[in-house]
Amino acid sequence: MKSPIKQLILSAILYLPLCFFIWFYGATLWVMPVRWLTELALNMWQADLFNGVLQHHYLLTVETLIFPSEVLPGHEGKIAVLDVSVNPMIYGYGLAVVGGLVASVPDLKWQNKLLQIIVTYVVVVLIQGFGSFWQTIKSLMFSGGDAQNAILSTGISADWVAAMYQLSYLILPAVLPVVLWILMNRTFIEQLIEKPSRHSASQAKTGDGE
Repeated sequence: MKSPIKQLILSAILYLPLCFFIWFYGATLWVMPVRWLTELALNMWQADLFNGVLQHHYLLTVETLIFPSEVLPGHEGKIAVLDVSVNPMIYGYGLAVVGGLVASVPDLKWQNKLLQIIVTYVVVVLIQGFGSFWQTIKSLMFSGGDAQNAILSTGISADWVAAMYQLSYLILPAVLPVVLWILMNRTFIEQLIEKPSRHSASQAKTGDGE
């Protein structure tokens, strides 16, 4: 008897290439709410340091109001500001992973699958916005010079920025979407766990009978 857990994993692996293709092909669209969320968060935190967030395909450019004190040779008399480039897609791969898992759940109506993907997308957008925010702060904080001084003047510590960046980059994108999928499919997962247990119990009873 084939393990239902192995079948689920195999099915998810087969769906993953398609889900990642759709995820990357539509990156420009998926990132739009992330740009708005990042711009909102930065302005709510320190409106006097940030001018706005621009989107170029799936990349974001955070325009600051931090003016470098040193002028580059040949650019005398020109006003310059420090900008930060952010790739929010590095925080959003959980959407493709959950898409593969959702597509692999048998006997799940397409309406429920669509609902689960929408809910996951909303959560992933929040993760991407969180990651883009802290990547911006981290880039300015650890670039030194005027950018570092501007961030330190807000009262935020370098240790806190590093911790939040690690959380946003290493933990939330990899863990939270999968945990969300588990919560949305708890009944199905419980059935997966119960089936092998029942099969083992029946085999044990057969062995005792012999």
